[in-house]
Amino acid sequence: MMTALPFRTGYFDTALLDLGAVIEEATEDLEQVNFDTLVGTGFSGAVVIPALALALGKDFLLIRKDNDDSHHGKGKLIGKLGRKWIFVDDFVSGGTTRNRVFDKVFEAARDSAHTTENVGAYLYANPTGKFREPGDF
Repeated sequence: MMTALPFRTGYFDTALLDLGAVIEEATEDLEQVNFDTLVGTGFSGAVVIPALALALGKDFLLIRKDNDDSHHGKGKLIGKLGRKWIFVDDFVSGGTTRNRVFDKVFEAARDSAHTTENVGAYLYANPTGKFREPGDF
């Protein structure tokens, strides 16, 4: 009988391999936050954000990288953008991803004459606190 060969990422293992725990923790952490949309990008975002949105009864918006012209289509924004959104990522280091996501969201909103506001960030792999108010990340 063959056994499975495990591959690990380190930072992303919890979200990918124990998504139920991430959802349970986010449900508690975001209970008092007024928002309607979860927004993020990347592989971790594509796994975590739709699952969280479904569990929380919220919309989600995924932002693909500018150079991602794979066979999945040319759409750079996938989902729905509400009026109050939370940026979701594993952690914020230098802010490059965060800045790119914010630029894309506000550009799309402006182009569509849509009013939207960022109300914080949820960093699901951050051990020192998950939810951040705007200006704290």
